[in-house]
Amino acid sequence: MTMAGLVTRRRRTNNQASMTAEEHNNTLATLYSIYSGIHGLTLIGLLLLVVVVKFTTPAAQVISTSALVIGGIVFVILFLAAGLLPLIVALGFRKRAHWVKPLAIFVAIVSLVNIPIGTALGIYTMKFFRSDAGRALYGGKATSASDEELKDAMRGAQPLMNWADRLK
Repeated sequence: MTMAGLVTRRRRTNNQASMTAEEHNNTLATLYSIYSGIHGLTLIGLLLLVVVVKFTTPAAQVISTSALVIGGIVFVILFLAAGLLPLIVALGFRKRAHWVKPLAIFVAIVSLVNIPIGTALGIYTMKFFRSDAGRALYGGKATSASDEELKDAMRGAQPLMNWADRLK
């Protein structure tokens, strides 16, 4: 079987068509876009809430400027890590860019802490890159994930995918 066969050909297992590498790649792009949107919009909403409270409540005058600066720095770091990095990963998956693999693995490891969606997405991402299909698209060393394990990882991300389908 050629590398091109891994990327484009569908295999039949138990009377079901398994996803191709390209379909897994597109699924990851969609999931990372949703993941970025969830976190980015939540953080922007939190920032707006803090700003509204700061300017409308007289009790907010006791908050020092240094506390606001530290809070602003923490916000920027969180926004970059949880909002923009997953969006950059999603764009990398969409374009099948060579640089997406190390960045996606980093974001997947960081997202493992975010139970349950981040954990499912992180595991699915790492299993994809370790599968034959992921290696065919992005290169890498010996595989340790089978198509069956990739399907199992995909089941964990299914609620998020169902939510995305309803939004279409």
